[in-house]
Amino acid sequence: MLILDFDGVVCDAFEECAVVTRHAGDGAAATAAKSPAELAAGLAPAFLDRFRAVRPHSRLLDHFMVALDPRSERLGGQEEFTALFDDIPADRRERLVAGATALRAELRRRHRAEWLGMHRLYPGIRGLLERHSGRTGIVTAKDEASVWEILAHHGLDRAVVSVVGECSDKRAAVLELVAEDGLRPEHATFVDDNLRNALQVRDTGARALWAYWGYHTADDVRKSLRRRVPRVYLPELAGLSA
Repeated sequence: MLILDFDGVVCDAFEECAVVTRHAGDGAAATAAKSPAELAAGLAPAFLDRFRAVRPHSRLLDHFMVALDPRSERLGGQEEFTALFDDIPADRRERLVAGATALRAELRRRHRAEWLGMHRLYPGIRGLLERHSGRTGIVTAKDEASVWEILAHHGLDRAVVSVVGECSDKRAAVLELVAEDGLRPEHATFVDDNLRNALQVRDTGARALWAYWGYHTADDVRKSLRRRVPRVYLPELAGLSA
């Protein structure tokens, strides 16, 4: 079984994620009166710099909210990111995540074609999904409805058998998916651009690969070498097709 992360592995949705983060505290209905392109064009360069700095440290939609803090423009590492994340009161974080999720749904409803177009497949992913002879699942922090719509937009919904959305524990999700197929973790290959997720899933016995084309930090590179996590590059995807 092949199990993939979505954002950062299957597709790149940097602008879409930046838009829903920037406007997470605004009303979804009023914000979505503008098109995704208008909202993306209106993002201030300073905010984009912050989001670009925050994105490699983020595993969940909650983590994106650190980009709303002006101090996030220059992150010294994971410890500084974690400190800024912890500075966001839990109730505010929950409101922001709910706001971002509502805006994403509203943009998907009002501007479906344009919103879908903000999710660009990485080179080689289409071929991987179409060639893979086994079962393929998606485990992602993105909501399930969005993932299915994006897959259908690219004509890949029939290449995937299951999507676990809004997932905060990928280790548990992988164990559940393989158990549903009557398999052991050793029969699964998991691909994620988040090193922490790859390490946690590797501990199950699954083959865990770190997607080097996604989002990562210099600290991740050093840690991956220490922990001997195998990297996978886009040109090597043909090796995962069996």
